[in-house]
Amino acid sequence: MIKIRVPGTTANLGPAFDAGGLALALYNTFSFYEEEGPSPYGEDNLIFTSAKALYDRVGADISSLRFEVEAEVPSSRGLGSSATCIIGGLFGANEVLGRPLDQEELLEMATEIEGHPDNVAPALYGGCVFSLSGEKGVASLKIEGLRDLVSYVAIPDFEVSTAHARAALPESLTYSETVHNIASMPFLMEGLRQSNLDLILLGTQDQIHEPYRKDLIAGYETMKGLEDHFKGRVLISGSGPTLLFITDQKKEEVERTWEALGQKTGAHWDILCLDIDHEGAKRL
Repeated sequence: MIKIRVPGTTANLGPAFDAGGLALALYNTFSFYEEEGPSPYGEDNLIFTSAKALYDRVGADISSLRFEVEAEVPSSRGLGSSATCIIGGLFGANEVLGRPLDQEELLEMATEIEGHPDNVAPALYGGCVFSLSGEKGVASLKIEGLRDLVSYVAIPDFEVSTAHARAALPESLTYSETVHNIASMPFLMEGLRQSNLDLILLGTQDQIHEPYRKDLIAGYETMKGLEDHFKGRVLISGSGPTLLFITDQKKEEVERTWEALGQKTGAHWDILCLDIDHEGAKRL
């Protein structure tokens, strides 16, 4: 049996829409083995279809492949659950078959399946990864550093579908909105590299997706009030509804304060303090 662990992720990090993501110490674990008989999986199983894409690419028969999943990453919450399934399927299939593909090829396949690399890249590589997808494939840049940063997530008891979150975005952007996000990116990247919270606060200001998605998250303004108590930035994790708080303060008071704010919203929020995962997908 081959066991694969894949971290959940938070994407966008403010201005890095569809391009940047961060791996978190919240994991889905996949166990792969072989068993004779017809395959029990259908085309609606993302783990299977991802694994099958790799099997088909190398000309192998997938009919005997089986897998089990131990899930920590909640689905439809903006924490990269689908990315873990894609990377888990591809990475696991690659291990079963003796690693015929390298990581760059796995990332290109994952990006093709997912549609963009923001979640699949950090799920594969770990840490914070910025990616550019183009005609010549996917180029990725992993930011080293991040050692003194702490991530808190607030996971609500309601969902926001990725399709609904996409539909909330405008069809076009103004020059000022676009320039603002472009100008924010160097501050974000250097802040992450240095673990410099002041730079991160400058670099996480977004004008192209969060203003349009915040109304989909009941209690967003109340939960963002955490910024009034502690130095850091509350961001929408991926397409939401989970919220991310990046700070350099690992304190129980942060969790207690956010829990208290959550109670005011009328929803239940699970508040987790998560380390940043620096390893990415790995065989256990």
